[in-house]
Amino acid sequence: MKNYRRKKLLMLGLIFSLSIPTTVFGNEITSQSSLSEHHRDFNPLDATNAARVNAIPNINLPSTTNKVKENIQSSTKGPIIDKNKHHDRFIQKAVQFVDDMQKGDYQHALKSSTHALKKGISEQWLESYWTTLPLQLNKGAFIGIGDATVEEANRVHTNVEIQLNFEQGTVPMTVRLERSGKVDDFLVTPPMGIDVIADDPSYSNPDTFTEKDVVIGKGDFAVPGTLSIPKGKGPFPVVVLVQGSGASDKDETIYAVKPFRDLAYGLASKGIAVLRYNKRTFEHPIKTITDPNHTVDKETTDDALLATRLLEKEKKIEDDQIFILGHSQGGMMVPQMINQDHRQNIAGAIIMGGPARTIQDVILDQFDYLLSIGQLPPAMYEFMKGQFEMLNDPNFSGEQPPEGFQLGQAVFWDSINDIKAAEMAKEQTVPLLIIQGERDYQVLSDTEIPIWKKELSHRNNIEYQLYPKLNHLFTEGEGEMSTPAEYLIPANIPEYVINDIVEWVESKPK
Repeated sequence: MKNYRRKKLLMLGLIFSLSIPTTVFGNEITSQSSLSEHHRDFNPLDATNAARVNAIPNINLPSTTNKVKENIQSSTKGPIIDKNKHHDRFIQKAVQFVDDMQKGDYQHALKSSTHALKKGISEQWLESYWTTLPLQLNKGAFIGIGDATVEEANRVHTNVEIQLNFEQGTVPMTVRLERSGKVDDFLVTPPMGIDVIADDPSYSNPDTFTEKDVVIGKGDFAVPGTLSIPKGKGPFPVVVLVQGSGASDKDETIYAVKPFRDLAYGLASKGIAVLRYNKRTFEHPIKTITDPNHTVDKETTDDALLATRLLEKEKKIEDDQIFILGHSQGGMMVPQMINQDHRQNIAGAIIMGGPARTIQDVILDQFDYLLSIGQLPPAMYEFMKGQFEMLNDPNFSGEQPPEGFQLGQAVFWDSINDIKAAEMAKEQTVPLLIIQGERDYQVLSDTEIPIWKKELSHRNNIEYQLYPKLNHLFTEGEGEMSTPAEYLIPANIPEYVINDIVEWVESKPK
């Protein structure tokens, strides 16, 4: 019975994680002054649950360093730490931060945070976060701190995973620390029951390319990335991978699938460099969700363009052969990236399962489909439909959202709800390759592709490629239309998709 309930909750979480963009679920605290107003509705998991769209619950960060596990035991005097291990300083700082909240010393917890994090949180914010956490997780009372592990050290953060022990289970909390050891961000990711992740694709040939760590951007929201470069003299064309909505790592890990890892390894094995990076909603979740001026450009456009500027300086990259590949919301934002590419770095773009219409119209179609197959409760359907229909009101204002609006940061929705990608691309001249899975229930090919073709019919540098067997993540399945459960099956992007992208990129004149 418990196993059945767990699977049912997993499926419901999966449905919403693949339907709702980053900033939904609950009223996040956006300033210290609004704390009392939002306290009752504040959801401390907003930064993770709200991020699960087209993105990654239960993220396992790819480790670029040796993993170091420390045994930490709970006691009345606090956790006991073996101080002779690598990364011990970061583990101690992370555990101290959690221990301070456990003891109610929110002043000290805040003091151990970076200036950037303090812009969005306060002692009261931390108190609300910690005291409501057991209720939000629904795992009983907090018992104590368990094991702590340095899971990854990238060029922006050292990430320490701490096991939080509750009466009814253990939940991991990731504390992100910057170089000095101050806490720069954190998130809680309740386990989603995914035991197996897809292996590297068979077409990956690691002997043919190298990888190096890079940083995109500077300051409070810099994000770590990986540049995969084919071996040889070069210079090589390069593709920048831009994720869909939600908090996504550089591999765009979505349950059992890693689409961007497959693309990076596949393209790099065939002579095309690839730059992929952690999305800022993933690397900086709390700072994002407490930013009262968070927009879709901050989430997607800005970092993509910063990535192209980084590539200008790479000797082995052909600087007039920089391409963008945007998936889902990332694809929808490609015309916006082209509009804002004042340096004219983008030589061409691949739109991979990208909507031609507004995001809310696409999501409303998703809800209709999920209701029709019995995977969305009618009451939830009516509530969510009403929420998203508010966005189609021409008088919708992010600064003064309508009463009852509960989709999170209204300013974000103001920045995205009028974007119609196909219309935006009408007067542009950058070549596009638009690829689409015909079994995709999230972005319907028989709805979106005709719109793309109609709006861009006058342009002679647009190519289309449809794949009968593929879903929204570009993995194969059976049946006329995919379902959320398909994303729980480990699978890779087929090699024929990689080959089509390679052929298109290589066909573009330098």
